[in-house]
Amino acid sequence: MPEWFVLLTTWPAITAGYLVFGMVGFGTTLVAVPVIAHVVPLSTAVPAVAATDFLAATGNGIRMGAQVVKREVWRLLPPMFAGSAVGAWLLFAVPVRTLMLALGVFVCLYALQGLRPKAAARPVAPRWAWWYGLAGGVLSALFGAGGWVYSMYLVRRIEEPAQIRATQTAVLMFSSFLRVALFAAAGRYFDVALLWLVACLLPAMVLGLYLGHRVTLGMERSRFMRLLYCVLLVTGASLIARALLQSG
Repeated sequence: MPEWFVLLTTWPAITAGYLVFGMVGFGTTLVAVPVIAHVVPLSTAVPAVAATDFLAATGNGIRMGAQVVKREVWRLLPPMFAGSAVGAWLLFAVPVRTLMLALGVFVCLYALQGLRPKAAARPVAPRWAWWYGLAGGVLSALFGAGGWVYSMYLVRRIEEPAQIRATQTAVLMFSSFLRVALFAAAGRYFDVALLWLVACLLPAMVLGLYLGHRVTLGMERSRFMRLLYCVLLVTGASLIARALLQSG
């Protein structure tokens, strides 16, 4: 059973992370893990959040299944798995902080462009699923944070915010399953302390998802897009901060 000070830190972080997840369909890792890492080793925090992400995405996927645009999911899956393999290789071949810094700058610029008055995301052709799927898979393997890339693709392919969130959740269900499978193969889920932590985080996960769902219920597309770009801006800034802290 985790210590009380661990729970006092991880519960608010997980609630905030899944509030964001419930609103836009991604963001848990970048919101929660930097906070949790202050009281739990990263080797425990990352697999724990991967497990809760899988449970959250699976639960949301079942609940929102009717709104999932399945053809977009199937387009993203093959390049996503290929990108995950590339990302696993890059972990050992490229300085992660350099890639993290570059990606953080790109995400911030993209979000600021989207927040400009009257800015609109132009539709893209289905073939772009390979680019976004590969990039998302790479980032998922490197940082556990590829959801924003899939979102960049989906908002240019789907009009209805509810369908965007549902499809995003379905894609993340497969992505988080792959991460959980990799951690399981590495033996991380044989750690009883880690499993206790996951069990203790579940109530905070459910609360965050409920609050996020309530916030976005019936939200119009323009407000949803502004919210999404704001989350992307915070995501990019967090990547930059983590890269600079690592380089220091």
